[in-house]
Amino acid sequence: MLGTFILGLAAGLGAPYAEPWVKSGLSNVLKGGSEVSAVELRMVTFTVCLWAAAFLAMILAAPHAVVLVFGALVGVIAPRLKEAWKIYRAPDYDS
Repeated sequence: MLGTFILGLAAGLGAPYAEPWVKSGLSNVLKGGSEVSAVELRMVTFTVCLWAAAFLAMILAAPHAVVLVFGALVGVIAPRLKEAWKIYRAPDYDS
């Protein structure tokens, strides 16, 4: 189960880095001129990363869907929580 969580975490954290490759792949497939919006591109990229993590979990670890999705959720939210924590911990000298 921990391996599945780590794969989900990697999918959530790695989605922003995989976005250029997914964008170029989609542009090759959709040559008809239909442009994909930024939100759709993020969703497709996250789905591709989550699918890859599920496939690896099926091969390498015990595939637990709930743990995989929870790990991906933590991977997506963790950078935002880290920034919020950094802002919270910063001293405010203006008061």
